[in-house]
Amino acid sequence: KNTMSLSGDWKVELEFVRGHARHALNLTQEAEQVSGRYRTQFGVQEIHGRVEGDRIDLRASIHHQACGATYRFTGQVDGDLIEVDVDLGEYWTAQFRAQRQA
Repeated sequence: KNTMSLSGDWKVELEFVRGHARHALNLTQEAEQVSGRYRTQFGVQEIHGRVEGDRIDLRASIHHQACGATYRFTGQVDGDLIEVDVDLGEYWTAQFRAQRQA
């Protein structure tokens, strides 16, 4: 059973097919439910999902001008590190790495 809480602030690095981005994440966890705020260059979005053991599955709707996409984050939690693949819908995929902030 998952004993570690993901609550807190995380520094995020994304690697896209072309380019790189730095984002920020603030999470709150209650049991398996995870929610929070995901800060990108387009503003702050709600993020939510669940964690089971070391597996995490989160979703955030990112809107920029007339474009919108639901980002789906699926991957693994290892202590103070979250490593996931991001499905950007029609915008391909990205590698996501979040490091817990002290």
